[in-house]
Amino acid sequence: MNANPLSELTIIRANTWTSRLVGLLSYSSLEDTQAMLVEPGGGIHTVGMRFVIDVVYLDKDNKVLKIVSDMKPMRFSLAPKGTKSVLELSSGNAKRTGIYLDQTLVFG
Repeated sequence: MNANPLSELTIIRANTWTSRLVGLLSYSSLEDTQAMLVEPGGGIHTVGMRFVIDVVYLDKDNKVLKIVSDMKPMRFSLAPKGTKSVLELSSGNAKRTGIYLDQTLVFG
């Protein structure tokens, strides 16, 4: 597994009220080299989205609490207790980059 699965990704930060509100809704797709970090983050939805994503819930130390693979449009996902941010990736990218439960992710 990749020692730092985020090293090959460009992280798009959604850390303002507006950017969190819009999130990936303004995107027609997400490249395999991109991911959106929603901070602070909690439960999410894909209502209005046009593509499938992987969702990674992180605690305050960026430890992976939960991974939702292949979340289709028009779905809802509840955040586990302790979630502080959410990483959204293109479908299949959580596995491809080597992200796993209880791993601590390092953001550059």
